[in-house]
Amino acid sequence: MNPLLMKPQDVRVAGHRGHSAGAPENTLGAFRRARELGGEGVTCETDLAMTSDGELILMHDDTVDRTTNGHGLVRHMSLSELSRLDAGGWFSQEFAGERVPRLRDALELAREAGIIYQLELKSYDRNDEFFAKLRAIIDELDCADLLQFSSFDFVQLRALKEAIPEVPTVGLSHSRLIDPAALAREAKVDAINLEIYHFPSGEARQLRDAGIATFLHVPRSERLDKLMAYGVNLRAQVIQWVREGWMDQILSDDVALVADIKREAFGS
Repeated sequence: MNPLLMKPQDVRVAGHRGHSAGAPENTLGAFRRARELGGEGVTCETDLAMTSDGELILMHDDTVDRTTNGHGLVRHMSLSELSRLDAGGWFSQEFAGERVPRLRDALELAREAGIIYQLELKSYDRNDEFFAKLRAIIDELDCADLLQFSSFDFVQLRALKEAIPEVPTVGLSHSRLIDPAALAREAKVDAINLEIYHFPSGEARQLRDAGIATFLHVPRSERLDKLMAYGVNLRAQVIQWVREGWMDQILSDDVALVADIKREAFGS
């Protein structure tokens, strides 16, 4: 039984890097805001990295330059160095003092608050190191139920499923796929995240018919509003797809947006 397949009314609500539309991405503040807006069981997509001294932390970029007040490559910095950086002041004064979270910190919050993390692996050539660290923390904290793994590297996902079979895996792709179900089976993934502009091509139906979950990234409201000004009602299309049961998770930078889409789809 695929744990990521949902009934239409149970479609998962998810935040891209947490509620990154309203809080600094990949911080505990962004994850807390996602929980406030998305409710218990909200998924927070986030990005896994490793410090120079082997600590698993959450950050999207190779460097700390964009999302902290520091400079340098993440992999060249120790946890002690990273812990001194301000990871929130760049976003707004309200979040000044937010820190780069350890994966451990995020998992402790998840257990307390009812959050699921979709951890995207950003490094494709250090599987032995990352897999061993993930295996150890899952065994220590008994937290497999709080996790999904994702990657653009389907070979990596197949290896990860073999190493940690109890955690669901999600394949990411910017491409339109010829046979997404065959790819999903080969990589042993539980879900594939489809691009919204490829969604009408029927890939979701192929995946669902094969027992593979379908995830969708929804643009921010300002992008939807701009399209609406040109007569393209993408929001209404997503609502219809949700009602028809063609997706299992709707993800956005703005958790309030996807939570509203789910409510509107089912009138609750």
